Amino acid sequence: MRRGLAMALLALAACAREERVVGQRSLLGGLPGAETRVTPLGPRGQTADPAALDESTLEVVQPDGSKRLVSKSGRHVMVHIWNTLQDGDAETFLRQVLSRRTRNEYLDRGLDPAQAFDRIRARRADIQRLFARMPMGERTPGVVYEQLGGRMFRFMLTGTAAKGLSWVGIDMVYEEGNYRLVWFVSG
Repeated sequence: MRRGLAMALLALAACAREERVVGQRSLLGGLPGAETRVTPLGPRGQTADPAALDESTLEVVQPDGSKRLVSKSGRHVMVHIWNTLQDGDAETFLRQVLSRRTRNEYLDRGLDPAQAFDRIRARRADIQRLFARMPMGERTPGVVYEQLGGRMFRFMLTGTAAKGLSWVGIDMVYEEGNYRLVWFVSG
């Protein structure tokens, strides 16, 4: 009996075994800061965030020296809002971050659209608190993302994450191949 068991184990050990991982989904692998040995997969082998762009590709310098901002997600809109505030770059904010719709609303009311930049600059602390609570934009846990109609979208904090904030979310619209800021959602 022992000899038969030994022979079976020897035969089993001699078998060549090939193991191949086709794809793996980690329960928490797509969260910010998560460490995993494999790249998290989305549908059909795509990365978990199809809108993910390297931060260096969000601002493209044109041959004439001008810059073009790329916004393929709400998170990108947040980055551009913050960067234009940090740089005091009202011109880029008005041309490439603020939506045409909001610029036109200012003009319809007889106001200069540049006042939109001044208004958010004055509320910089509110923006900083909002962005700190939803660092991954619309993909932050606890953030609700919804289509408002047409090409307009809203992502906002809910529940306890929204408590104590003046602004709890962002409305944005898809214009000219990028998302643009419509305005902030009041708490």
